[in-house]
Amino acid sequence: MNQHEENKFNMYNAVEAVFTSNATIVAQLPALAEVNTDLQSLIGQIEIRNSELVKVTEGKTSVKSKAMNELVAAIVPVASAVRAYCTKNNLLELRAIADFTENQLKHLSHVQLPVTVKNIKDGAEGILAQLANYGITEAKLALVDAKLAALKAASSKKDTGFTDHVALRETLYGLFDIADKLLKEEADDIVEVLKDTQPAFYSQYFAARVVKDLGGGRGGGENPEEPTPPPEEPK
Repeated sequence: MNQHEENKFNMYNAVEAVFTSNATIVAQLPALAEVNTDLQSLIGQIEIRNSELVKVTEGKTSVKSKAMNELVAAIVPVASAVRAYCTKNNLLELRAIADFTENQLKHLSHVQLPVTVKNIKDGAEGILAQLANYGITEAKLALVDAKLAALKAASSKKDTGFTDHVALRETLYGLFDIADKLLKEEADDIVEVLKDTQPAFYSQYFAARVVKDLGGGRGGGENPEEPTPPPEEPK
């Protein structure tokens, strides 16, 4: 959930708490009791879908980050050896290709990193025999290739994760729309019936119906329609 949705969700829970604490009054109107049941179901569904959305998002990020970190770990010793050899032999152009620290590599994007790593690996292959004295072997370059393939696979998985993310997000949007409609078009009108006979319950309900600390909506910045809180009773 984004911040706006969290604020709305807090409002749904506040309304449900008012219904629960006034169960006797709610039970007097079967239509209102049915609304309460539907609201409880929607709250549960929103919690489940949000949990699934968090898992998809975190899982997608975790797999890609792990692949990037392992690729950096594989190329760092190769880059260091290339720089050392090139410095000794005044190969400035080749040295420039490998002139990346571990920290700099870690700050490259998932698009930039594999390109940079491949350039360093290709440069190392051209002087592989000379790099043997620096501890770089064909096996270490093969490891870099394996980590490049792993990152490519992780990026492909991201596309699937993105599809799942979009589907879950749309489902979540739909649940919020249903909950909003349930409260606005049913609960608000039903509670109006109790304005004169149950004024305390009426006031509690509409106080709970206010979404506090509004954040941006789907498009960022649109506030939902809310019922007008009842006027305070004259003292």
